[in-house]
Amino acid sequence: MQPKILNKNTSYVLLHAVGGNNTAGKISKQLPNIDLRSVQRALIRLTEIGLLIRNGINNPRYSVNYENLVRFAVADKFLENENRPMTKFNHELFTWLDTLSNKKLDVLFGEYITNEASSTPFEPMTPKELEYLTVELSWKSSALEGNTYTLLDTQLLLLEGIKAKNKTAFETRMILNHKDAVAFIIEHKELFRSSVDFRSLEELHRIIGNNLGISTGVRKKLVRITASNYKPLANPHQLREQATSALGVISRAANPYVKALLALGLIPYLQIFEDGNKRTGRMLANALLIHSVGKGFSLRKTDAKALALAYLSFYEFNSMYALSRILGNELEPADR
Repeated sequence: MQPKILNKNTSYVLLHAVGGNNTAGKISKQLPNIDLRSVQRALIRLTEIGLLIRNGINNPRYSVNYENLVRFAVADKFLENENRPMTKFNHELFTWLDTLSNKKLDVLFGEYITNEASSTPFEPMTPKELEYLTVELSWKSSALEGNTYTLLDTQLLLLEGIKAKNKTAFETRMILNHKDAVAFIIEHKELFRSSVDFRSLEELHRIIGNNLGISTGVRKKLVRITASNYKPLANPHQLREQATSALGVISRAANPYVKALLALGLIPYLQIFEDGNKRTGRMLANALLIHSVGKGFSLRKTDAKALALAYLSFYEFNSMYALSRILGNELEPADR
């Protein structure tokens, strides 16, 4: 969707509607500083721009129009406002995703893809291309988690075996784990060419977290995400069930770029593991692209804050607009 301008009150009302409050009265109780008439005006505005669907005339109930919501551009200023309402895992979003056919998934999530990218025939990555991706991905993915290895440090470590003297063993291990994850992806192409099962995702996570003090398997306790007002699921059985659902959606998409986008968003959204969820999502997204179109992405072009805001947009508003723009920019041909 083209960006629409929402004021603060309307954005807050949208958050509560996404959270399951489906009447003006219910939302008003959650927003004591906003009067009922303002809530009603916000609901009218959200209906007009297609983010909500009004049901009934007197005391109407509102439902979320996910086809528009997932493509809605959320303003950064609302994501940076620390007083925004709390949100939680949205079961309704996953129920909706489960109903989508592969064609519908491609239509809804594939519009950011360039014609060049979508029409390029598959060619396996050359050893040099793979080396380049491994270094850049290991560096940038680690840097996004606070690792202080530079790109040159990473290159010397991965290609020459030279450890940076002023870096911790933890940082060095994080870089090496990314290299090992890429090697696993290359060696096991059969795991990422069609459907992806949970064991493959678990193995990627195990490699990413190797010797970093991260427990393997589905987490058994609540986690919170730094700088986010989103509260993920806490029940491990529900987590496992929703992870299977997410992998089913990812596998069902026909377009490999859509598969990658869904992996980039859904795995961190679930927070399946104790730690390393974003790294695992990035590796799965790369695996799907490497074995379908012969290319990957490192997020080198992406600013850390922009990526953090893109994740917040999906966690809290369920919008993939910002993530899709980031992935599309990363995959843009170098000569454009």
